[in-house]
Amino acid sequence: MLELLGLAWSAWKLSTKRLGPVGGVVFALLAVVGFVFLRGYLDENYPSLGKRLDGLV
Repeated sequence: MLELLGLAWSAWKLSTKRLGPVGGVVFALLAVVGFVFLRGYLDENYPSLGKRLDGLV
């Protein structure tokens, strides 16, 4: 759970300057949802890549 919070914080901080605070929140939300779906897809179809992704985050 904390890794998703860290991902959201990083995405928000990086996108706030370009998109504004509200755009940064939307971008961070999309980044977290995309990461969760990607991790689930990789765990089901490519388990070794899923483990590597978890190791990176």
